[in-house]
Amino acid sequence: MSVLAIDAGTTGVTAVVVERDGRVVATGHQELARHSPASGWVEHAPEQLWQATLGAVRAVLGRVDRATLEAVGVTGRRGTILLWDRETLGSPRPAIGWQDRRTAQVCDRLRAAGHEDRLAELTGLGLDPSCSGTKLAWIAEHEPHTWALVESGRYAVGTVDSYLVTRMTRGTYHVTDVSNACRTLLLDLGSGDWSDELCSLFGVPRDALPDLVPSWGEVTTTDRRSFLDLSLPIAGLAGDQQAALFGQACFDEGDARCGYAPGAAVLTTVGTTLPRARGGLLPTAGWRSPDGELTYALEGALPGCGMTPEAIASEVRDLLAAIPPPTALRVDGAAAADDLRCQLLADRVGVPVERPTVLETAPLGAAFLAGLGAGVWSSTDQLRHAWRLDRRFEPAGRAD
Repeated sequence: MSVLAIDAGTTGVTAVVVERDGRVVATGHQELARHSPASGWVEHAPEQLWQATLGAVRAVLGRVDRATLEAVGVTGRRGTILLWDRETLGSPRPAIGWQDRRTAQVCDRLRAAGHEDRLAELTGLGLDPSCSGTKLAWIAEHEPHTWALVESGRYAVGTVDSYLVTRMTRGTYHVTDVSNACRTLLLDLGSGDWSDELCSLFGVPRDALPDLVPSWGEVTTTDRRSFLDLSLPIAGLAGDQQAALFGQACFDEGDARCGYAPGAAVLTTVGTTLPRARGGLLPTAGWRSPDGELTYALEGALPGCGMTPEAIASEVRDLLAAIPPPTALRVDGAAAADDLRCQLLADRVGVPVERPTVLETAPLGAAFLAGLGAGVWSSTDQLRHAWRLDRRFEPAGRAD
């Protein structure tokens, strides 16, 4: 039994196949071009995203027995937004990437109008161009003919995962989960549902948005004609940071992970009660179970640009100072392969740092979610056993 997972990142799409024991037995990757037609703009061609996805999946299918695949999970960058025609599935414009800064003026106007405090109250977020609600407001303002077809219902709006699910199902399903939706500035974090108030503020028709489904559990099945002759349950959806948290088996309150590549993204699981912002950590949705229970997390990010490893480790320590110290901090990402960085982090934070055998934990988390949804794993306890430790770094140089 194995699970296919797709991770649509900024520069490429990665597909992995994960066995029931947690081993990644096949990996495929396809590059994805980024376009910058103006200063601060970052765009992707939606059709290239889809073709890169097919290419990455095709690469892993050549290395495994497809008959062993039980489900597919999808993760991707949370702040990237796409539009597509519900009938043809073609896109009228490029996707706007999460790094795009064109909406800085939209944010400034909303801030000047006094909306930021209310937005923070409802979403846990401040006004930032990385959030896709501001991108949709920009499209409505600058591309009225395109936006008219969003308002008429012809064009759908969605995050990366929702676009890929649409393509995988031949346009039948338009869905996402709370961990992706919570970065749009359109989700009420307390209720875990789209907010009519926020949709009105940004001018986004609620009917244009995806339906919200649990983060695991069978949503639908892929269409063979569209998806490389595969008919698999789509059973796991998550934004990349939350997928990484899940892939690190950080299921319990106080569990924490630090993505390290080369900046830092810190997330800690806080349970089912909506938390307040603490220090530099902001509340976010972690995942929602099939029974409707919403697990929250606290999230903080450090860009890393121009920062030394020592400075990053100190900033991570300061972020974690706002919460009870975790029993261990799990690390992932490319820079976590560096023993010295991991040891430095353990020394600065003052708790053991645990590095898994699989450093790219976002696709692993998508696989864990899908496998949990399809019955490959029956519980998070089984997933804890599937998570594999590579090395534990003790503070003050006492590494095992």
